[in-house]
Amino acid sequence: MMMLVKYAGTFGNGGSWDAVQCDYTLPAELRPPIEVNAMVCVSNGQTARMLVVNPNGTIRVANMGNAGSNQDCVGTLCFPIP
Repeated sequence: MMMLVKYAGTFGNGGSWDAVQCDYTLPAELRPPIEVNAMVCVSNGQTARMLVVNPNGTIRVANMGNAGSNQDCVGTLCFPIP
C-alpha cells in the first residue's frame, strides 16, 4: 500500500525558516518508519520549501533558508506503508 500526502497553500511572513505543522496527525498504521520529505513548488520559483512526514505522524511544510517566501505553493509526497 502507498500513502499520498498533498499540500497546497501559503503560510508565514516570508522568513527564511518559517514552517507550518498540519493539525491532523497520521494514524499509526499510515505512518512512515523513517522521516520522508519532498520538495514543494513555490509560485515565485525562487524559494526552497519542503513537505515532511515524520514517523510520529506529524506533517509539516517549511521554508529551507535563503530569502524565504510567503507565496502559494503545491506539493505531494508518496511513501510505501510496510
